[in-house]
Amino acid sequence: MRLHLAICVKRIRRVIGLASGFVAVAAGCSSDSTTTPSPNPPPPPPPPPSPAVARWSEPATWPGNVVPGAGALVVIPQGKTIVLDVSPPALKNLTIEGTLEAGDYDLSLTTDWINVKGTLRVGTEQQPFTKKLMITLTGAAADEVNGMGAKVLGVAGGTLELHGAPRTAWTKLGATAAAGAAQLVLAAAVDWKAGDRIVVASTDLDPMQAEEAVVASASGTTVTLQAALRYSHYGDLQTFAGRQLDERAEVGLLTRNVVVRGDSASLTGGFGGHILVMQGGVAHIEGIELTRMGQKLKLARYPMHWHMAGAVNGQYFRNSSVWKTFNRCLTIHGTSNATVTNNVCYDNMGHAFFLEDGAETGNLLEGNLGLVTRRPAVGEALIPSDANPATYWITNPDNTYRKNVAAGSRGIGFWFALPEAPTGLSAGSPHRPRSTPLREFSDNVAHSNSDVGLNVDHGPKADLTLETTYYSPHQVPGDNSSAVVTAYFKNFTAYKQPGRAVWLRGSELRLTGALLADNAIGATFASDETFVTDAVFVGQTANVGALFANGFPVRGYEFYDGRVGAERVTFVNYQPNGRNGMSALGFNRHNGFPVSAGNYTKSLTFVNANKVFLENPFADADGDKAAVILDTDGSLTGTAGDYVAANNPLLLTPNCTLQAAWNAYSCHERFVTFRVRGGNQQPIAPLDVVRDDNASASFVGVPDEPWIVSSSVVPNRRYTVRFGGATPAEPEIYAYGMRATDFLRVSVPFPAAPLAVYRDYSTRTSLAQAASLAELDASAGDKYFYEPATGLVHLKAMTQNGRDWVALFVR
Repeated sequence: MRLHLAICVKRIRRVIGLASGFVAVAAGCSSDSTTTPSPNPPPPPPPPPSPAVARWSEPATWPGNVVPGAGALVVIPQGKTIVLDVSPPALKNLTIEGTLEAGDYDLSLTTDWINVKGTLRVGTEQQPFTKKLMITLTGAAADEVNGMGAKVLGVAGGTLELHGAPRTAWTKLGATAAAGAAQLVLAAAVDWKAGDRIVVASTDLDPMQAEEAVVASASGTTVTLQAALRYSHYGDLQTFAGRQLDERAEVGLLTRNVVVRGDSASLTGGFGGHILVMQGGVAHIEGIELTRMGQKLKLARYPMHWHMAGAVNGQYFRNSSVWKTFNRCLTIHGTSNATVTNNVCYDNMGHAFFLEDGAETGNLLEGNLGLVTRRPAVGEALIPSDANPATYWITNPDNTYRKNVAAGSRGIGFWFALPEAPTGLSAGSPHRPRSTPLREFSDNVAHSNSDVGLNVDHGPKADLTLETTYYSPHQVPGDNSSAVVTAYFKNFTAYKQPGRAVWLRGSELRLTGALLADNAIGATFASDETFVTDAVFVGQTANVGALFANGFPVRGYEFYDGRVGAERVTFVNYQPNGRNGMSALGFNRHNGFPVSAGNYTKSLTFVNANKVFLENPFADADGDKAAVILDTDGSLTGTAGDYVAANNPLLLTPNCTLQAAWNAYSCHERFVTFRVRGGNQQPIAPLDVVRDDNASASFVGVPDEPWIVSSSVVPNRRYTVRFGGATPAEPEIYAYGMRATDFLRVSVPFPAAPLAVYRDYSTRTSLAQAASLAELDASAGDKYFYEPATGLVHLKAMTQNGRDWVALFVR
């Protein structure tokens, strides 16, 4: 038998002396072994042992038998696997073209940057890393790495496998922890231990009542702290209308055994490290801790970031903590199908969980906890909207948000900030977020946010400044002639917002199964065909905490715009107290915009609740003067079909009865919407509308649109419009919510004859001129009468062709 021995050829590619160190390229080995069988072969030998593992600490691993020293520029070549078995001195940088694998040791790795073109592996999904590993990113802004920035752990076509030890990422209190307490009772047993750092969320109006603590000891559900709490944190379950309300404080674990961080200099300048996964890169990350990460005022420099990576099916970031960061927590940019689950994001600057451009789809965010989302200092907002930061910034509805918690932002909890078309690097993408169906938004929680818990409005323009937006999902996004698709925001819980829990602007939206408690305002819809259904609103719970502003009228559901409404909703504990008025229902305060006379309620239940409170209309707010609510089934007023009406003489008739506790009237009347416009946007306000019994109201016009005046009126009556200024040359009259037999007889000043009147946007043929008012009154709305002596044109607004609206143009 002839044996050819394996020959290991050490190839030193280059060793270049530098003032700061040297370039080290790991040596590679090749072998060739053949066997010539003898005529009488012996039994087969046992399998050869595995090749020796190349270890970082062994000189033979490196060119010239020199282990990289301080300041070294290290390259691990393609085809080479090295096990990190020691903590090297601080390196200049590290490029991985082959594989670097963490050995089963406590380790630290400090370097200006890491460029992963091959594989960086710390544990596996099946066998997580259980020792300690500290990766510290150093360096200066000038250290640009292949377009990935400085202080980066960049993945450019390679694979990043970071698998820290499984830990209980977060849970909730099992009992209230009073201010001064040094022990927590948790809702579930945890694996936390002495020295672990945790954070306890605020359960009050102020998000900054969240506080860090260090574990002294832990056993089962009991955690003893090294220092006492400064604030009280609520920890009890409550039940209202058969629904369990959970306002228990979340408690998150910040400590992990695998840490990626910026250096200590990051703390002074806000120039931390960042992880960047580029197109073609693969990231499987779990059980790690990111801190001192993100770079203030720098785009694309976020703690964890998929950057224009395209479809990343199977990639994930989960069960990790991201805390004390300088620019967001996690960004998904130009990337689809990423999984982000069960993470704790604490104390970050600007938007936290960030979908950047609006072209991101198919991503899953589930079970994440975000708290203490901070507002940047003046002049330090990365993009304009960061001045009012959201814990979850959502630019495309085609993603899944499930069981996430926004537990305290200086701005908004969940913000659907939908651009008309994708912005930034995704500009030109065919996505149309404002008309894209909502994939899933369910079982999410928002509390202790300074602004709104759930905001569907105010999307970015191309320059990233904000504009009012209208979310109207359609089957074919961008094609408003395609079928409408209803968007369901399911089982949303929101509590302790000093402002609103929910604000929706759009069409065909549904807030269903919501549980809203301890908010200054439960929900307001600046919308059309948008309703809250199967929900519970609670004005005051046992979680008392801070009080709302003195004199503020707390309310559950606010009417606005429309048609909007509430169905199968229970209101609990909305009773006025010496400090705040409280009511289940109200209208958006100081409203100058048109409202719909079709706004309605159905199947409401009131438990210890004042049903309605409407403030006296403000003189400069036409919407206040038009406030009416239709009680479709009698569950509000006691009589099906009756209305609640604001204290405006134009709305009231002898069929209306004052309800003192409501500061409003219940009216056995119907109302429709009446609108006057000036053609070609000619201003018409101020003006008065006078009913045939001389009841009247003065109107100032829609804010920024003085050519529009809108009010609710009783149908089948006569009304005269009196302009306070110049008579418009082309007045237009509209009525909405009309039945086939309804009419409005409207008299409007007109400069002079001859004139023409057109109906329902048909300008080919004028309506016929009646010879008298009697002839007009006997008509079906197909005539008008001009009275030269008074200069009035008399119109009869009646619907036709099955419509519930009518439009009349005087020319």
